[in-house]
Amino acid sequence: MSAASSALASMSTADQGSDKPSQAQPAARELARRVINARRSQQATGDTPARAAAAAGDRLYRELSRWVGPDGCHALFTRALAQARTEYPALAQIQLRARSEPYIDGVAETIMAHGDATTAEALESMLVRLVELLGRLIGDDMAMKLIERSLGGSERGGPPSEGKREEA
Repeated sequence: MSAASSALASMSTADQGSDKPSQAQPAARELARRVINARRSQQATGDTPARAAAAAGDRLYRELSRWVGPDGCHALFTRALAQARTEYPALAQIQLRARSEPYIDGVAETIMAHGDATTAEALESMLVRLVELLGRLIGDDMAMKLIERSLGGSERGGPPSEGKREEA
């Protein structure tokens, strides 16, 4: 079991009843929206809010995988999705495909079944939960720094650094 998977396993027993958003939720929501908005600014004007949220999640998975590994990152996303599903049943059709492109699958079907606005809100909630989980594992400040680094290229208008490992 990897260190991240082991940390998630111990976290899941330690916070069994705390699937509700934490006190850090407003900062996590703001950061999730920044990630989505950065992605929307890169996309074609015809991209819907739900598709932009899914694309932002795909990119965040790729970027965070560099830091916590693909298995640890997938475990974080899986847990975030499970938590968000309790509040957003629309996420029932969403699947996470580790090491695949796109990473977040089932978006088109979810939009067809629940509408774009509901799907976008649900995906944003999943990203909020992801930010919170990462913050619980490595600390809020470090989580914010890692996620902001994933925004680096998109906020400057350039591509993210591919394949480079940086110091956090």
